Amino acid sequence: RTIVFGAAAFCVKKSIKVVQQGDCSIVERFGKFHKELDPGLHFLIPFVDQIRATVTIREQVLDIPPQKCITSDNAPLAADAVVYWRIENGVRAIYAVENLKLAIQNLVLTQLRAEIGKLTLDDTFSAREKVNQVLLDELDVATEPWGVKITRVEVRDIIPNQEILRAMEMQMAAERTKRASIIKSEGERERSINEAEGSARSRIIDAEASAKSMILEADAEASKIETEAKGVARALDVIAAAISSSDTTTRDADAAKFQLMREYIATQRDLATSNNAKVIVTSSS
Repeated sequence: RTIVFGAAAFCVKKSIKVVQQGDCSIVERFGKFHKELDPGLHFLIPFVDQIRATVTIREQVLDIPPQKCITSDNAPLAADAVVYWRIENGVRAIYAVENLKLAIQNLVLTQLRAEIGKLTLDDTFSAREKVNQVLLDELDVATEPWGVKITRVEVRDIIPNQEILRAMEMQMAAERTKRASIIKSEGERERSINEAEGSARSRIIDAEASAKSMILEADAEASKIETEAKGVARALDVIAAAISSSDTTTRDADAAKFQLMREYIATQRDLATSNNAKVIVTSSS
């Protein structure tokens, strides 16, 4: 009786299968696929039904180790990636490929080498998003027969070899030196322009001040001559009045001198009030 109860308990235990949330189990009957078990409680026929495998249907992460690649301009580098994927069909994931993770990894490495080989070294740094999208599209199509959905691919690191890194550092140093030289020369040019403009403005201001000073001096001199001429004219008027009261002979001689002096004074006044440049020559007597 103990043996019977033990055998019954063993059969009951073998017939009950609990599938955890996020997993699915593949059941084989007599070595042939029978059904796929979703999360929950299931009953199997002991010794007839067997659990072939239990796989997770949650999203998984696969790290791709660094892979040596050659760019289109023959630059060697190492690139690695990370792949996010999940199983959508457990049956195909078990029966369509022997080692699913290894198959995905090898496929990613192959596609990564191919895509890097289409780009130049400079493009590998600037076109990373494009490479990610191309890898995602191609891998999703390639893994679909395995019941796998590729959700995201990220190229993580792209590292050129040491010789290329040294050459890149030298190039960047040369570019920094060139930019510094350009900035310095532009600064010196701006300074020279500012100094020249300042000097030109200074000369213009000095010339304008000198011209105004000469005009003021000329106006003052003309005003002085005009004032003197008016004074002399008033004196001549007084003399003329005195001449008119003298005798005829003396009056005629004095009248002639008076007329000459009057014309001289008029000429001096005209010259003083003229805007043109003039040179006045006077008699010493």
